[in-house]
Formats: sequence, structure tokens, C-alpha cells
Amino acid sequence: MATLPTGGAMKRRSSSIFGIWLPLAAVPAFALLLAFSLIRMLDVESNMRVDAEQNMLWVLHQAEVAALRLTSTIALAEAGAASTDDVALRFDILQSRIALLHAGPQHRFIEQINFTDTLDQLSRTLDSLVPEIAAFTPNAGPGLRSQLAPFARRLGQAANVAMITEWDDLGGRLEAQRQQLHQAIASLVGIMIAGAVLTVTLIQALRQSHRRNRMLRRERDFSALLIASSGEGILAVGNDGRCTLWSSAMADITGKSEGQAMGKALADIANFFATPAVDQGVTRALDGTASRLTLQPLIQPGGATTLHVDLHAFPMRDDGAVLGAILLLHDASDRYAAQQKQALDRDRLEELVIERTQDLDSALQRERSAAELYRNFAAMVSHQFRTPLAVADSALQRLIRRGSRARPDEIIERANRARGAIAGLTRLVDSTLDTARLDAGQISTRQVECDLGKIVEAVCTRQRQATPSHRLVLHKESDNDSIALCDPAHAEHVLENLLSNAIKYAPPEASITVSMHGDEQTLSCDVHHDGEPIPEHDRAHLFERNYRGASSVGIAGTGIGLFMARTLIRMQGGELSLQPDSHGVTFRLTLPRVAGAKT
Repeated sequence: MATLPTGGAMKRRSSSIFGIWLPLAAVPAFALLLAFSLIRMLDVESNMRVDAEQNMLWVLHQAEVAALRLTSTIALAEAGAASTDDVALRFDILQSRIALLHAGPQHRFIEQINFTDTLDQLSRTLDSLVPEIAAFTPNAGPGLRSQLAPFARRLGQAANVAMITEWDDLGGRLEAQRQQLHQAIASLVGIMIAGAVLTVTLIQALRQSHRRNRMLRRERDFSALLIASSGEGILAVGNDGRCTLWSSAMADITGKSEGQAMGKALADIANFFATPAVDQGVTRALDGTASRLTLQPLIQPGGATTLHVDLHAFPMRDDGAVLGAILLLHDASDRYAAQQKQALDRDRLEELVIERTQDLDSALQRERSAAELYRNFAAMVSHQFRTPLAVADSALQRLIRRGSRARPDEIIERANRARGAIAGLTRLVDSTLDTARLDAGQISTRQVECDLGKIVEAVCTRQRQATPSHRLVLHKESDNDSIALCDPAHAEHVLENLLSNAIKYAPPEASITVSMHGDEQTLSCDVHHDGEPIPEHDRAHLFERNYRGASSVGIAGTGIGLFMARTLIRMQGGELSLQPDSHGVTFRLTLPRVAGAKT
């Protein structure tokens, strides 16, 4: 006949379910929910990214503007207000804009909005116009303008479609992010529930552990009483506090014989028993409460040796009445020495851990900085390398169009211009690689004597060729005092960044002023444009990595240019700062002069 489980068996089964299986089930659930929420949050973060280089509305708008400007320049050329070179330049710009639409992600987007056939037709039209542009005359203007008339209209239509497509895509991303956030919130609620289960289980386990520890301590004390006849010192006292038992081991520990101890008060036998901690322990034992003192110092007679002993005090009972107390003394000097050594080793280990942690933190910081720089490398290439490539491409395309009609001096001039742009690009690549190694702590910067004025003039010349719509004005105090101590490639990189930012944020057709000045110790270069002043709340964070202010909305960029520029300048002993200016924006680059230079 089967028997029903007793109340104790049911209680143990319930305790086993809630004490073991529920926490075991909560742990993987906690891990799975946490992983799921992290994945969803990563998905949300990935979907929230917007790649500036894929902004097709901007690209199509630039192509439309290039077509309108070419048509306007042709009309001006008919009236004699523009030259054939101006017409050729605008035609080159339009060709580069159309060519950009045929490349990479732009071409995939063009296919997505079914603009491929129209774009191919526009490209063929441009190819057919190359001979007419090369041999342009004012009489050919009306014909050219009629052939270019569809460009602006069709590119504008494509821009409208691009805007609608991008808004639809943004709406889809936002809806997906909303769903993912709801899932992540639900996962976090599950994590909180699993955490609560684990917390309750842990509290119960701690209570059971504490109760079992108390029982173990009592059993250990009882066992110690049974083996008291071993090498431990034993003494007994009556209710009057006088010694009634004194073992030989106690005589060895204290240096007092049995005859010197029997019948005397403990405080009269040895000063050890008169110490407050030992006296209180004996008093509690006489009151019926066991006590234990560890590593108490015991000075032997003559003061030559100090022992450290463990003291156990137990009450002696008879039918519930306390008759006296039994004291057990154990020489724990070896343990005390071991603990002292362990404490010294622990302190030394903590110092080593702190030192190693600092080293690891430094290495981790360098690794994070290097990884961050590598992640931003592609953005910096798009941001910094485009200008010299555009200059070289423009010069070489002009030579190709001119063909055999190009004069030798013209070939030399444009070849030198392309070569100079490529040389600057090479220096920028070397500088970028040096910056990555510097950020990883692998190399140090260098300072050489270089003519900062020539570097400024070269950078301004390239910017004028790349962006003829903005006027660059260079002011120098003297032609003989522009020698500075710096890394030429780094200095050129920083100036390229400052001028590029000035062109991006300056109003259309505005002039940009570059001024050089200095004193006996430093040489400064100010880059100023008449744009809107930078708001006060952005000025303090402008040079931080990946920070973009309120004025950068709608303007392509990554937020690493100014951070890298200041880092490069400070490595050369200089400074890059934003000057207080109520009329426009002024950045000042300051480098140390060569000792003994004229001012």
C-alpha cells in the first residue's frame, strides 16, 4: 500500500523546488533576457546612425545647382561677362557631380528611385557637349543652354523623390526602433523579476548559512572542551575567581608553576588575566556565557618573549547552576606570525594589483583611443583627402581636354599643380598614420624649423582652386618672420581642417581671412569668417571628440576634425583655440618660434 508523504517530506520537496530549481531556472532566464535586451539596444543604436555620405538629397541638389550655374555662366559668356575658362570650369563641376551619382551607394539609390535611364541620358548629353565646350564661342551659347535646360528640371525632380524616399525610410526606422525598445523594456522587466527571485533566494540562503554557522560554532566549542587534555593550557576558577585547576601546559605557557597559581586570584597569578578583554571573558563565563578571545598578547616572565594565545572560557554547570569557569589557552604565535606575514603579503599584493591595474587602464585607454581613431579614419579620409584629390583631378581633366592644343607652359603649370596636390595628400596620409601611432603611444612627435608662411600660402592656393565661390584673403605682417618650430605635415593638416570648416560654415560668397602675426616667442595664424558666432554652450565642448554643435545641423561632418587638430598642435608645443569674436568666428593656431628669430 502506498503511503502519503508526511508533512516534513512535502516541506523538504517544496524547499528543494524553491531553493534549487527556481534559482537555476532564473539564472539562464536572466542571462537570456539580458542578452536579448542588449541585442535590441544595439539594433536601435545601429538603426539610429545616419551616414552623412549617403545623403542623396544633398548630392542631387548639388548637381542641380551645378547645372544652373553652368547655364548662368554660358549666358554671362554670351554677354561677354564671363570667359571660356569659366564655362569650362562650371562644365567640369557639373560633370563631377553627375559622375558622383554613378558611383557606389549613390548609384544604388539612383536605381532604387528609377532614375537610372534619365541619369544615363544626361550623362550622354554631357559627353556630347564636350567638343562644344572645348571650342566654346558666344554664338554657341543659346544651343548649349537649350540642351542643358532639362538638367535642372530632372535633377530637381530626382531630389524631390530622394527627399520623399529618405523620409519614408526614416519613418520605417523609427517604427522599428519603437518596437525594439518595447521588446527591450519587456526584457528588462523580466530581468528585474529574475533578479528579485535570485535576491530572495540569496537572502534565504544567507539566513540558513548563518543559522548553520552558529550550530557549527557550538559544536566546535564542545569538541574543544573534549580535547582540552591535549597540548592546550587548562585552568579552572570558582565563583570567587580563585584558581582551582592549573595544568602543566598552562605552566609552560605562562611560566607559573601549579604551586604559584593554585588558590590565588587570576590577576595575582599573571598580568595577562588582568587585561580588560581577558577579565571580561572570564566574567561572562562565570555569568553563564561562553566567550572566545583570539591572539591575545601574553608576556612571559622577564619580558623576553611575547606569545599570542587563543582563550576559550566556558561556564561549568551543575543542574543549571554555574559553579565556575574553565579556561583553555592555546599558543597561537605561529598563526599570529603567519597572519602578520599574510597581511604584509596582502598589502604588497594590493599595491601590485593597483600598479598593474593602472598599467592595464593606460593600455586600455590607448587601445580605445587607437580603435576610435581607426573607426573615424574613413570619415577623416572623406573629410580631409577630398580637396587635394579634387585639385589634381581638375588639373588632369583640363590637360586631357586641351590635348594637343595645350601649351608647354600650361602643361607644366597644371602638372605641377596636380603633383603638388598629390604631394600634399601623401604628406596627409603620413601624418594620419603618425597620428594613429601617437594615439597608441608608439611614437613621439617631432619639431623642425619650417616656414609657416609658405605652408599657409600653399593651403590657401589649394582651397581657392577647390572652392572658387569663396574668396580667401591672406594677410602677413612680414615675409621674414614666419619660421616656426613644428611638424610641417601636421601643421598643413590643421590649416586644411580650419579652412575647410570656414568654407563649410561661412555664408555663400563670403570672404575668409587668414592673418599671420606673432611675438618674440610664438607665431600665430588666425582663420576668420563672417558666419554666425558659435553659441556659448557649444564653445566649451567644441574641441571634444565626436562633438558637433547646434550650428552643424544639416552640414556633413563627423566631429573629429577640431579634436584631431588641437591634439596635433599640442603635441608640437602649440595651441589651437577659439577666439572671442562678436562678428563671425575666428580660430587661432599658435606655434613656438625658432629661438633667436626676428619679430
